[in-house]
Amino acid sequence: MSLFQRIYLAIERVVMTYLVPRDRPGPVWRVIFKQPIWIYKLGLGWLIDKRVLLLHTTGRKTGKHRITPLEYSHDPATDTYTVMAGWGGKTDWYRNARANPQVYVQVGRRAFHALARPVSREGVAAILAEIIALNPRALRMFARWSDEPVDGGPESLQKLAVHFPSLTLHPQREAVGEDDAVLL
Repeated sequence: MSLFQRIYLAIERVVMTYLVPRDRPGPVWRVIFKQPIWIYKLGLGWLIDKRVLLLHTTGRKTGKHRITPLEYSHDPATDTYTVMAGWGGKTDWYRNARANPQVYVQVGRRAFHALARPVSREGVAAILAEIIALNPRALRMFARWSDEPVDGGPESLQKLAVHFPSLTLHPQREAVGEDDAVLL
């Protein structure tokens, strides 16, 4: 892991552990979390594509097009992307994708339609274990966000998984142009 990545993880841990509200993001954090959208709109998505993708969903109540920047993990063997919801899955993007799993994804210069499928509790526990292996201090962040005692063991990760529901994004076809995002 590079020095830049270590610094980024340290800053992210401090922000997510101590500064972001536990019940919901609120208006200030909502604006801050949306900043990567502007980076992508400026054509600079390639600067953050190793960390952040844009998930386009259809609002489950309004039917409107919604865009959410999310951190992700990528499995090159299956070409799938996994995204994790905070706030116990009570985030709009997660509920929208569950209601209408046909989504559109932008990762850097790549854009494609995808099918969003829920990850099993065991799968989420494995993802959490990977995150903790990369950043052991993430245990404190997960404990704060879940109100669960977390020791990093398999049993505590299973309990923790309920608080961080995840989706795997399975590419269906590559997008041809920007108008494809509106096809949701």
